[in-house]
Amino acid sequence: MRAAEANQPLTDAEVEALLDPVAGADVIALAVSGGADSLALLDVVDRWRRRSGRPEAIVLTVDHGLRPESAGEAADVAKTAERRGFSARVLTASGPAPTSDIEAAARDLRYRLLVREARVSGASHLLLAHHRDDQAETFLMRLQRGSGVFGLAAMRRCVTSDGMAVFRPFLDIPHTRLVATTAAAGLVPVEDPMNRDPRFLRARVRKDMPRLAENGMDSKVLADLARRFANAADAIDSSVDRLISAVSVDQLATARVELVDFAAETAEVRLRLLVRLLAAIGGEGYPPRFQRLEALDAALRQGGRCKRTLGGVVAETRGKSAFFYRESGRDGLPDIALGADGFSGVWDGRYRVRTGPDGGRALRLAALGEAGRRAIQARIASVPATVLEIQPALWRGGEVVAAPTIGYRAEGVRLPSIAVGQIVAERLASPSRFPRYGD
Repeated sequence: MRAAEANQPLTDAEVEALLDPVAGADVIALAVSGGADSLALLDVVDRWRRRSGRPEAIVLTVDHGLRPESAGEAADVAKTAERRGFSARVLTASGPAPTSDIEAAARDLRYRLLVREARVSGASHLLLAHHRDDQAETFLMRLQRGSGVFGLAAMRRCVTSDGMAVFRPFLDIPHTRLVATTAAAGLVPVEDPMNRDPRFLRARVRKDMPRLAENGMDSKVLADLARRFANAADAIDSSVDRLISAVSVDQLATARVELVDFAAETAEVRLRLLVRLLAAIGGEGYPPRFQRLEALDAALRQGGRCKRTLGGVVAETRGKSAFFYRESGRDGLPDIALGADGFSGVWDGRYRVRTGPDGGRALRLAALGEAGRRAIQARIASVPATVLEIQPALWRGGEVVAAPTIGYRAEGVRLPSIAVGQIVAERLASPSRFPRYGD
């Protein structure tokens, strides 16, 4: 791209091509912070949607509460969107502000709010304004942290997060063109001082970008490198898919891997399999550090008995197999009141659960736990007690009245219908792309 073109607004023809992947959607949601990049997203979608047959578009903005000005800035974004005919919603963070790792905590909260509201609004896609410079910065941040192939693949154009398609139409577009697009639209962006705060890694990396460009490593070169790593990551995942076809997952959501098959694979395939197992069972948003994955890989291949915990998952060898199951005793296992309509949804990321109405019985869906296991004297041959403790159970007060995955139902107690099935195998076959949003 010539220097003059790098400062030109996006043309209508370019916008058509960039947004074509969502042309068939019914509803899309735009994440707009008020910065130049997200205001460019608002402008191009506004221009694009004016043709008949285009999806309904809603604008979402988050007041993270980290700065005194944030509430006013979010309100201004909503007003700007509404003046252009968009439906706009301000999402407000609740709870205490983070005191450590502020950048990551704010990002994770922002995207949880955005994905949840997009889903509630009926959107199939959440559009983010990440651009080529963001991609280059993410690549460098991952490189500094010692990431493997999948981390260096940086951000993907479209990923699925909690059932929502997260789409980045600008990932190949330089920041300068988005600034020009916003200016041409007569929109005035907000500058977040966190973007220049040297406490944050991204701000420090961004400051170094001009010097790198002078030495031939501009955002295009770095983004192209990330794309090549993404291609390599996809090739590795294809090999992992073949290995996963031999992985068994039982009704207790425990995955079993044959050690001889595991050891026969290359290091990158083994490590990616571990990441997919940890994500499917433990549900962490990001994979563990590369060094910790390597340590687990080495422990599983060393022979003899091994039991390690990583990412909320226990990895344990028994005989010629390795077993992976949810760690017990962790905070955050869901405790859900059934309510008048019962419950239909996913519990702890591992089970799909559907129950009938509560019927005034004040029932809760929660983990069986150690106390519950002991109370109903649950035992299954060759199954660790901790595996039983992480099973979903129906509670009435302090009493376990049903634990469907282990075949327990209290006698003489009228209960609603309940169907439970593990979805770990399904999640294992549909890998997460990391990082999900860019950090």
